[in-house]
Amino acid sequence: MTITSIIAIIVMAIVILAAINLANRAKSTCVDKAYIRNEWVDILNMSKDPKTRPMSIIRADKLLNEALKGCGYQGNSVGERLISAKNGLKHRNEIWNAHKLRNKIVHQSLFEPTEKEVNTALNGYHQTFKDLGVI
Repeated sequence: MTITSIIAIIVMAIVILAAINLANRAKSTCVDKAYIRNEWVDILNMSKDPKTRPMSIIRADKLLNEALKGCGYQGNSVGERLISAKNGLKHRNEIWNAHKLRNKIVHQSLFEPTEKEVNTALNGYHQTFKDLGVI
């Protein structure tokens, strides 16, 4: 291997690392992190009261939608945006289960999620916000 080949490989590696770094930086600044954090604290506080627990899931899903839109993921709904974002999400199953819980709350008027279901779903939302780099 010649010195020119070695230099070319090093330059290519630097370019690739710079592109990855730039992509990660753009992803982490796609939304107002302070806004997300403040909303998240409110959501966690809501989840502590059995009367507002279901609403905490609805608000978390709405916040997820805002984060996905802000990060540029395409779609007309949270579900479509989650499909668009699937390669960037490590906790796909957790967030889909959380979103399904939200749908049950909204579409089944007598459904009351348990505290454990809410906590599990909120953990899925939190992990997804971390995956998106917004929290």
